[in-house]
Amino acid sequence: MTELLSPGGSVEMVRAALAAGASSVYVGPRGWSRREAAYELSQDEVLEAIERAHDAGARLRVALNTDIDPADHGELMRKVERFAAAGIDGFIMKSPDAMREVHARFPEITIHASVACNIRDRLSMERAKAAGATQFVASTALSSFERIAALKQVADEVGIGVELLIHSNRCITGVGGCRLYEYFAPYFEEQVVHDTDGSCRVKLVGNPDKGGVCYRPCLGNHVPEIASRFPAKVLTYLERSNNEIYHLLEDVPHYIALGVTTLKIQGREYPAPLIAELTKTYRRLMDQTRDGVADIAGARAALDPVLAARDDYRSAKTRALHGRLAARMAEAGHRDTTDWDPNAEEARLLRAERAV
Repeated sequence: MTELLSPGGSVEMVRAALAAGASSVYVGPRGWSRREAAYELSQDEVLEAIERAHDAGARLRVALNTDIDPADHGELMRKVERFAAAGIDGFIMKSPDAMREVHARFPEITIHASVACNIRDRLSMERAKAAGATQFVASTALSSFERIAALKQVADEVGIGVELLIHSNRCITGVGGCRLYEYFAPYFEEQVVHDTDGSCRVKLVGNPDKGGVCYRPCLGNHVPEIASRFPAKVLTYLERSNNEIYHLLEDVPHYIALGVTTLKIQGREYPAPLIAELTKTYRRLMDQTRDGVADIAGARAALDPVLAARDDYRSAKTRALHGRLAARMAEAGHRDTTDWDPNAEEARLLRAERAV
């Protein structure tokens, strides 16, 4: 059976997602995931979430999907061992070396290659599998059922499961494939995050690969302070590209028929009631599909008001992030200490666009 994986950005959200019918819930331990610390759980809360999920007959996944340096593997494995002892069902990871370390120690635990791996071809699937991943999140740059079906066929040949984000944002050239945030490296903020086990970790706000929220500069080309950092060619690229938010509701029965391993809802940063409604709608549709009576029209009617609320929340969040970035830029006096090469980035973006 295809699992429905829902976000758990708080203990309240974990409870709400489980009550709404999630097969699995994923959480981020403090300092180790691609979200703000406000949407991560302490170690004690993760352990509580594991127990709560199992009591509900569901699974709990832990996202360790930042860039993890080899120097941090000791601290990583202390976390992993504690979660494994509590019965964790899977880890969501990005760094191949960290995946290998976890898989070597706990080969029985599922490893999801994160959406940040931006996997869209055979070679990247093979690399993820070699690192210990048992399934991967398909790149959000794949925007049609036909392309995802073709990817699933290749994954079957490689012998690795396919996970789809059915409710997320595409990001420029796919989540994990964009590095436009590097234009704003002088304005990143260090954030020290403490956990209840006594450990601490530094996030870099503005750099999602280092655990900080992205300022979403791709959506800020209308903001003069943000636009001023981009070369003209990048601004032109952004005018014809879009970090759109999307959902795959209508194709859910087709993806289940394809045999995808997991359908995943993104949104640890959203309000818990919104995630509960999303989970409930997709759960109902998946159950109907299993019973041969999928009601797409009914699911659409239930989803539309939730999508409107989600879009309003995302827009407000994006405006707040742009304001935060603009304030950082003003405070720093637009200093530029980065060695970023705009010409190289423009060329990379064009190559990525052609690949998509």
